[in-house]
Order: sequence, then structure tokens, then C-alpha cells
Amino acid sequence: MKNTALFYMYYTAPYPGNFLASMIMLAGRLKERGITSHFIFPEQAEGCYWRQMLADAEIAVSFLPESPARQLSFWRMLLRQKNILFLHLHFTDNMSERLMMKAAMVLCHNKIPLVVHYHNHYSSHARGLKLVLKKLIIHGDHLLGCSAGVVDSLKSSGLHNDIDFIENAIAFDRLKSVRTGYEQHNFLQFGFDYERKGVDLSLEAFCLLRKKYPDLSLSISLSSNREAVEKKITEKFGKIPGWIRLLPPTEDIYRYYDQACAFLSPSREEGFCYSVVEAAYCKCPVIASDISGQNGISIPEIIWCKSENPSDLAEKIDAFLCMPGEEKRKLGESLKSSAIRCYDVKRWAAQMTAYYEKRGLLIAK
Repeated sequence: MKNTALFYMYYTAPYPGNFLASMIMLAGRLKERGITSHFIFPEQAEGCYWRQMLADAEIAVSFLPESPARQLSFWRMLLRQKNILFLHLHFTDNMSERLMMKAAMVLCHNKIPLVVHYHNHYSSHARGLKLVLKKLIIHGDHLLGCSAGVVDSLKSSGLHNDIDFIENAIAFDRLKSVRTGYEQHNFLQFGFDYERKGVDLSLEAFCLLRKKYPDLSLSISLSSNREAVEKKITEKFGKIPGWIRLLPPTEDIYRYYDQACAFLSPSREEGFCYSVVEAAYCKCPVIASDISGQNGISIPEIIWCKSENPSDLAEKIDAFLCMPGEEKRKLGESLKSSAIRCYDVKRWAAQMTAYYEKRGLLIAK
């Protein structure tokens, strides 16, 4: 009897974050139905401390080797068990890895369904023969987007696969927010990808505002790429100005939201921005760029700014700072209510199991 769900996740972050919290919730829901979850990560993640958290949740964990030949052996070993329901991929569109998976299926005479989860917009740079080969490799795979905008990018690329989306959600029990007010003039932004997250746009906006608000500051949380971000900021200003704080990654991310008067997400591209919803839950007002994948978030209290427009971002920040304290407090309360109503992770786990059932990957209850 097939009773194992395989999940391969190219996830190497130093903290478990919302993603692994969501996956543990899904594994728990599958366990209630007698299905075992087996999580697979790249070899680089083998030393991450969250491995113990997965062990505590009784989830089997393996690590995929980097070498293609060893990858083939790895998949053959798993597929020989013959009890796998499906393989669900996250954060990877690596065709070499996908080819090894499918080659192993052929060699083991054990073809299992693949679900490929896209957390950012799809963009294929393949052309000619490479594009034909890519379409052949992913033929028959189920493609799942994390937002309507991501699905639009998949469909517009001419892919003829089964394409659908389930909007991401948040494990709110991680966020033990204790916000006390909005008096501070410190803003928070995530910035591991300097251009995609729009860090340069925020810096331009702050340069426009600091004459009016000399105490204005920007905290940039960096899950990775700290040296690259430091280099770009130094190239712009000659040094890291005192009003910019670079923050290390933390599992207690709610502390960063609580210390900020508002959260900025002037991104150029987003599949689904977890941090916008996290900030809303922590009653941290959000100013975000009006772009596909972000503007579909069902939180009406978000303050939208024009994409690629530092002047408009500065205007929205200025307008927010001019709000009376009571208005900011009410805005924070409304943001939290909207986040809870639309983005609780239990809803996501239920929709994921319903998705598997609809495609015949699980037997419907």
C-alpha cells in the first residue's frame, strides 16, 4: 500500500521560518490519514539546527547529494520502496535534478506523480532546443503556484501542464507580538536580494525624507547575502550610514516587527510575500509595491505605492508618519484581523490535502 508523501525542498535557511512551520502542519494533517511524510533537503542544509525540530515532529529527513550520479542513486534507493504516493518539489526548477528524478523512475519502473510548487513568478530563459527539452522534462507534472500572479506567469509561458494555485498562509503561533505603540521612526525591510526586494528604492526614498525626519531609520533584515548588501550600500554612500541597521536572521522575527513603526516591501518581484502578512498580524502597518504576486494579498489595509518609484514610496511613508497615533493603532488592529481571517495556516493545509485528492494523489475521505 502506498502511504508515503515525499517532499523535496531546496531550503537552506538558517532558521525554520514560516515555510517549515507550514510544512510540519501539512505533515501532521497527512499523518492523521495514515500517510508518512519524508522531507528531503539539499546536502548544504545538513547542519541546520531545525533538523531536530523535524525529528521531534517524527518526520523522516534525508539530504540530496550535489553530484548528479549520486542523485540518481539516491532517488533509485527511495523509489525501490514502491510505497510513494507523490513527490512534491519546493523552491527548485533545476532541470538537471528533475531529469535525475525521472530517470530513476524509469530505471525503477516506478513512475510517481510530481507536483512542482512555484514560490516566485515563472520565467524560462531557455530557447530553441533547450526550451523543447525543458517542456519534455516537465511534461505531465502538476504545477502549483503560491498566488494568482504566479499562475498567470506559468500560463503565459505556453506550458500545457495542469496549473493551479493555493495562496500561501502563515503559522501565526510563531509570532508572539507584544507591540506597545508607533512612536518610533524606525522602518523595517527584508533585503537579502537587494534589487528584487527594492532596497535601493527604500534608500532613495529615505534620502528624500531625512531632512524632514532626521531621526528616520531603516532596519534591513538579512537572511543571507550580508556582504553583498553591505557592498552595495557602501558603494552608494561611501559607508554604511548610521541611520541604516543591518539585522541578522532570527526565528523570533516578531521582535523586528514590534520594533518598527511600519514594514516596507517595495519589491520588484514577489510570488507571495510572507513578510507582508506576518507584519500585518503583528499590527505593523505595511507599505508595499503594487505588483503582481503582492497586490493579490487579501488585506485591504495595506498602503500601496507605485512600483519602481522612490518618490511615491517617500510620499506614502510621509503620509503614514503624519497619521495621528490613534489612527495608527486602529490600522494595526485592522491589519491583524484581516491577516487572521484570510491567512491562517490551517486553511492552507486543508487546501493542500484537497488539492492532492482532486488530482488523485490521495484517496478522498
